Amino acid sequence: MSGVDYAYRYEFASSLEPVNDGRLLRLATSGGIEKNPHFFTGRIVNPRVTCDYLLAVSEVARTRFYFQNELRNRLLAADPVVTSGGERLRFESFSACCGVYARLDLKPEAIDGDWTGRGTTNVDFNQPMRGALAGVLQSEPVGLNVGDHGVELEVEGNTVVEKKVKLPVRWLKGFVEVQAYQSRMKPAFEAKATDLRQLLRGLGEHKTWQKGSRAYLVPAGRSVRLSQREGSGAVAIGAPARLKFVEPLLRHAQLVRFYGGEDGVAGLEIILHHASMHIVLSPDASRGFSGEGQALLHLVDQSGKELSSRVRSQLKWQAKLDISTLAGTLEAGTDAVKKALDTLGTQGLVGYDLSESAFFHRELPFDLNIIDDLNPRLKKARQLLADGGVRITARSELKVEGYVRGTEVEHRVVLDEEGRCTCTWYADHGGRRGPCSHVLALELAVDRDG
Repeated sequence: MSGVDYAYRYEFASSLEPVNDGRLLRLATSGGIEKNPHFFTGRIVNPRVTCDYLLAVSEVARTRFYFQNELRNRLLAADPVVTSGGERLRFESFSACCGVYARLDLKPEAIDGDWTGRGTTNVDFNQPMRGALAGVLQSEPVGLNVGDHGVELEVEGNTVVEKKVKLPVRWLKGFVEVQAYQSRMKPAFEAKATDLRQLLRGLGEHKTWQKGSRAYLVPAGRSVRLSQREGSGAVAIGAPARLKFVEPLLRHAQLVRFYGGEDGVAGLEIILHHASMHIVLSPDASRGFSGEGQALLHLVDQSGKELSSRVRSQLKWQAKLDISTLAGTLEAGTDAVKKALDTLGTQGLVGYDLSESAFFHRELPFDLNIIDDLNPRLKKARQLLADGGVRITARSELKVEGYVRGTEVEHRVVLDEEGRCTCTWYADHGGRRGPCSHVLALELAVDRDG
């Protein structure tokens, strides 16, 4: 499995330290707009609840929800990333198996203090700090520093804490792909958190739900149940047991909102007074987001490159990007601006907030250029084009037809609102898992010819 060598360089190790009136959570930062940015200094309003949810985000990054023989060797876990927009902190992580995405949004009601910067960076979640977080009491005051501008002044010659990891390329691809899915997901129904907690507690008693087979979360009044049959308002969910880690978190919540997506992608939002947590699950535990290919067309489509650059110039760490406002500012159509934001999502420059049905600005602190180079379907498409294996036979404003060389035969490809091909990939998956290499090759030929 291919991976990328990556080094977190922290000026200190994150810690939960005793101070005069309680404890102080000092989160070390690494990379982003600065080497070690400083975003926030203040206090946590609801310490026990917030610490539980921070631990859950960190736990997702350290968990494989699915094992294959070649994946059993545990790679060093990736640290979560945090985005400061000047009004809230968003903590994001992605599971090692590439099938579970988690994000915690701490709203203004959750933290009280001074905002000192905006941007996105990694944060150190080491084992001693996580152990200390688990022991926080609701009654004790807990401060919060994200970064620390005074470290170099306080400790001369401060030792850099470096953690070297090998980030799987699949993991990086998954982080990008999940945004493409979320932008097409729709709210389905709401249920009481206590009812979802009871459902999750009972998962171990039903072997059916442990096998990873497709199931449905179905509304039952203000409650929720699992079914093997799709019902009105149901959300398809693969391997429901992956949600077991959410169960202890639900004691703090009152409401859970469920979201449905294409081809079995499921999402839920745990709603708190001061925060919210989003979980997005791939269609099945064995099928991570990294192989879906929803972002591939955005990687090869150069038609909106100029508008994407203009949209990027408007990004200022906004917690919510209003497409209509951007369209008015840039004198562009709303559909074109939405497409530009989708493209920026493939570059890690925006995330998607299901609760707001809107993108937000953040810049993943990783070199995502490698995704373009290491995607197998995209590499094959470029090779087909370079070898002269693509020919366009008909072209109009709304439709392009052509033939692309396959292993033994030429495949007929049609590009209109969707991309269609006569190959076995398209026969097996349609457009549900992104375009095949032949559709990509014809797209590349169209862009090459203008």
